[in-house]
Amino acid sequence: MSYFSIILIFLLFSLQSFASFDFNTNCRNAYEDIVSLKFKAAKTKLDSERKTNTGNTIPVFLDNYIDFFTLIIGENPADFNTLQKNKDLRLRQLEKADSKSPWFLYSQAEVNLQWAFIHVKFGEYLSAVSEINKAYKLLEDNSAKFPSFLPNIKSMGLLHAIIGTVPDNYKWAVNIMGIDGTIKQGVKELNTVVSLSQTNSEYNYLLTESLFLLSFVELNLSKDKDNIEKLYTTLKYLPGYNPLLTFAKASIAIKTSRNNDAITFLEKRTESTEQYPFYYLDLLTGEAKLNRLDMDADVYIKKYIENFKGASYIKTAYQKLAWFNLLIGDTEAYKKNINLISSKGNDIADEDKQAQKEADEGIVPNLKLLKARLLFDGGYYLQALTVLVKEGNAKDFTSEKDQLEFTYRLGRIYHSWGKQDEAIPYYELTIEKGAKSTHYFAANASLQLGLIYEEKKDYKKARMYFERCPSFKNKEYRNSIGQKAKAGLNRIEGK
Repeated sequence: MSYFSIILIFLLFSLQSFASFDFNTNCRNAYEDIVSLKFKAAKTKLDSERKTNTGNTIPVFLDNYIDFFTLIIGENPADFNTLQKNKDLRLRQLEKADSKSPWFLYSQAEVNLQWAFIHVKFGEYLSAVSEINKAYKLLEDNSAKFPSFLPNIKSMGLLHAIIGTVPDNYKWAVNIMGIDGTIKQGVKELNTVVSLSQTNSEYNYLLTESLFLLSFVELNLSKDKDNIEKLYTTLKYLPGYNPLLTFAKASIAIKTSRNNDAITFLEKRTESTEQYPFYYLDLLTGEAKLNRLDMDADVYIKKYIENFKGASYIKTAYQKLAWFNLLIGDTEAYKKNINLISSKGNDIADEDKQAQKEADEGIVPNLKLLKARLLFDGGYYLQALTVLVKEGNAKDFTSEKDQLEFTYRLGRIYHSWGKQDEAIPYYELTIEKGAKSTHYFAANASLQLGLIYEEKKDYKKARMYFERCPSFKNKEYRNSIGQKAKAGLNRIEGK
């Protein structure tokens, strides 16, 4: 072997040994650009980092964040086909870096976790299961080595919360993988991250991401009203330049009967050509305006349909556009948009399943029930009740479905209005009449009764209604109702 070859091999090994994780100011700024969806600005900073700090592996890790948000938000199949090869290349690079750093196992776990969510989004569930298993094991090992490393706690918190809602018929899968967790555990961990990222300058960069994740868990899994109120108080005063936080606070506002606030957040958000487009915010704006029966709701829904390249919530968008047509008295346009549902998008999300079901049935919704539903969704309870009780009469609700929805909607209005005792008999009647229906009314009435009795601390009745949810024959919202019922059982376990 020549002297030159020996020197070359020595240099190669030396370069590999110096591969490190340096989350310096430049990388921190790039990360903050990424979670603000300013991908071009972030790439410029990361390219600069590669030139000036050649041994730093953090840019490899942050590159994956860009791919993650691009695919989760944009959902473009062409981008997926182009970017999916990056995962294994990045993992190989990360595996060669400093194994003594807390970033070593964490960065590999995060890449696996992000791609798990991507694969779920694109319907590749087997890949996602494998990646979640790998991510969990890596995070668990890293927790043992670096228990106070906050990014690790953030990811474990999310996993623990999600695992806590896995239905019983799939528990065997997570048990085989040795994965466990509860919603309460996950919420506690995410709250720890939020709190420390607000007070510890070293981890301040994590605030946006941790707030976004906590919002998702609290709104969809935990359902703790006090926690949601505290979170909303934190979010509503944050500026509107970050699309993720705009999404979080607008979603909470809609779900907590602050529809007007949601519209304000969405209309006043800062939109920039520097940011990767988040078209779902347009659909959310259209839906919020539809809840208020605004006459420009269709503008935002059409913007989503025209610009979004993915398949999620496309059926929902056409359904909402059709509802708008119905509200303005254009039945022909309603039929046109409802008929388009079958050939557009996919029906993975529960909302899209429900839209497809309406298209398959071919039944034009009862206008009073539709108005009441939309007003209810916006938190305009008095107006919704007025539409049903004062403006309507028994002759308006003749079909079995309409009669079922009428009793269900009255229950929902009184319940959300804080009048639980008035809601209970309407929920019970909905279950009695709709036990064999394929519509979601009885199943969700059972879920809502579970929530009422949980709040009343009557855990025996709460458990009974939560456990009953999967027994109904509903196809609409089956996944989300089942997940929320499982979350309820998780919360009251041992009580």
